[in-house]
Parts: sequence; C-alpha cells; structure tokens
Amino acid sequence: MNSRTLVGLMLVGLLGLASADHHEHHGSVCALEGEAQVALVGCIQEHLDEAARNKLNTVKERLECDQLHCVFLKICERNNGTLEHSGNEFFTDAEKEG
Repeated sequence: MNSRTLVGLMLVGLLGLASADHHEHHGSVCALEGEAQVALVGCIQEHLDEAARNKLNTVKERLECDQLHCVFLKICERNNGTLEHSGNEFFTDAEKEG
C-alpha cells in the first residue's frame, strides 16, 4: 500500500471516529452525514494512485454504481453500517497488499 492510500485511509478513520460518536455504529465512517460522506469520498478519490483507482472502478462495476460515493453507500448497507471487513469481499489478500 502506498503512502497516499495509507494517509487517505487514516483520514477516513479519524473523520469517522470524530463524527460518529452520536450514531448507532460508533467509530464507523458509514455514520457520517451525507455531505460529509460525499466530501470524504471526493478527497479520497483525488488522492488515489492508478492501481487503487482501477480496483475501485472494478468494484463500481460489480455494484452497478456510477460514482464512488454509491460504492461507499452500498458497502455500508451490505455490512450493516460499517466498512469493517468490506475489503474481504471485493479484494484478494494480494490486491490489498499491492
């Protein structure tokens, strides 16, 4: 995992923890309000490298989404309001390390 992706994921986690304290799934980025979700996904998308972008585009196609925010929403929905373990369904261990 490159440093940009790692920083992006860390920001996602920190923002989620900071803003999810009053929601059912404490600490989940899925608990962010709509505008915050859109802003967060946009920020992450801006900082993705080509390999990560390609992987997420594949997930977008699998989930029949037009935008990355749709992927975020569908994964949260599938995992009962959390992104925990969501990568296991869409990426191999080798892809997650790459």
